[in-house]
Amino acid sequence: MTMSEALLAQVLDRLNAMDGTLQKLVNGQERLEREQIAIRQEQEEIRKEQQEIRKEQQEIRLEQQRLRQEQDSLRAGQTELNGIAAALLHRQDETDAKLKALAADVHHLHQEFAALKQTVDRLEQKMDSRYEQLTAQIEDIKLDLNFIAHRTVDNERIIYKLKERLFR
Repeated sequence: MTMSEALLAQVLDRLNAMDGTLQKLVNGQERLEREQIAIRQEQEEIRKEQQEIRKEQQEIRLEQQRLRQEQDSLRAGQTELNGIAAALLHRQDETDAKLKALAADVHHLHQEFAALKQTVDRLEQKMDSRYEQLTAQIEDIKLDLNFIAHRTVDNERIIYKLKERLFR
């Protein structure tokens, strides 16, 4: 075997080794792309959850508005009852019972509002937690892609140098 054949054999071995490394990089990049697709799907699910949360918040707002209207209606009724009570002293006991019932309704509405507010707070905490998880995952992917890009450039530089040596 002559020296040029030995050199050519070494170059071919080196190219084969680089081809294997390049294949590993391609496989790694494909894995990262699959992971990106999975993350995008998770993001889409989160977006859907956010839309559902927004829808629920809108429903809560509508319910709050309805409750306010109902409270306004109750207040109007209470004012009317007070006027009737002043005009009809002999029916005082009946009027007191109605006022107690209205107060219980208002108290019940306040409890429902507090429960709705707790639900909204839990949903906001869950959304914040998912956002933080996604942000961390995206940062990891960026770092991995940056590393792969640098490795690819390094490998291409080595291939270029080897080609230059081969064709001199």
